[in-house]
Amino acid sequence: MLTRPGEDEHVWLRVKGRHIVTSPLAEGGERPFIACGIGYCRDVIIKAQDEEVMKFCRAKHLNTVRLSFYTRFFNNKKDKPIDIDEHIRTFIAPVVSAARRHKLYVILDDHGYLSAEINEETARDKQKARQWEEPDIAAWTAAWVKVAQYFKDEPYILGYELMNEPHDIPAEDARAKLTRCLKAVREVDQRHIILLSNHNWSHSRAMEKCWGPVATTVDAPHNNVAFTFHDYPEDDHPWKVQRNVTEFMQKHNVPVMCTEFGATHWNKSETVCREFQAGMLAMCAKNDIGWMIWALKRLEDNPRAPYNEVDKTGLGPPKVFDSCPYSDLWPPVARIMASSFPKLPAPAAATPSPEPEPAEAGTAK
Repeated sequence: MLTRPGEDEHVWLRVKGRHIVTSPLAEGGERPFIACGIGYCRDVIIKAQDEEVMKFCRAKHLNTVRLSFYTRFFNNKKDKPIDIDEHIRTFIAPVVSAARRHKLYVILDDHGYLSAEINEETARDKQKARQWEEPDIAAWTAAWVKVAQYFKDEPYILGYELMNEPHDIPAEDARAKLTRCLKAVREVDQRHIILLSNHNWSHSRAMEKCWGPVATTVDAPHNNVAFTFHDYPEDDHPWKVQRNVTEFMQKHNVPVMCTEFGATHWNKSETVCREFQAGMLAMCAKNDIGWMIWALKRLEDNPRAPYNEVDKTGLGPPKVFDSCPYSDLWPPVARIMASSFPKLPAPAAATPSPEPEPAEAGTAK
């Protein structure tokens, strides 16, 4: 536990209809909160540098950091088993503390796949990775219960993203496993938003098949869930993603959030990557959908990088990496879209005492 119960009550967020909203205790009261942030794949893509990362995010007008953590094996490597208690104390808690100091939210992203390690080179294609069986599901669920128990009073956590990108699994199976974990978390934490991915790499087109039957009831009576989607160039075009997510939101009156999108410059052209990213940002802005771009690589902007292997364009070779491709596109959108971090209302000015009435002539004072 990092925050004492009742501390920073105005910071808590919750779901209301199709929006995530601020606390009634915050300045301006209850109003929609649009999360705009970046993936922080700590000690995998970028070395741990929590203070510097938070400063960078604030300078880019972001309000959220999506922290990739692990419940079974670090970076899903079977030779790196996780001690979840130690992982909470030494890996997750320092990031949450840094975010609190810099007034940012954290999404806790269990960056797994409901399977053994995937082949990153062919991610989002069919995999040969072994699907988790009952002992794996039980261990994953138990780990999440420990995470929720530790952070249940921490308002600087926007929500728990129970699983990153399940894949090659029937919708009903993924729904059952994620719901089981959700219910276990609710035994110890009834307050945090829970973010639910889906069975097909969390594509927007899979939300309805996975969650449509229970979207409005899966978290009853708390009803504090949002549904996440991830899309990349040529997974679906942004105008198709827009149709998928708006139909889902309107049908079920629930919030959705794009917790991962970005560019695949190693196998798509510069034009395809840029058009996709610009389109996704426009789609999110038009529909008040929060987004988390993937992923922070360095704390320095090189907007025409990284070098595009398909077109042989950009800075290099040698390769010069961007902070997160493409940094000429997403920071200006964040500056417009990202909601301000909730503040306490300004104290009401003291009402001056009324001036005493002047005494009438001849009246004793």
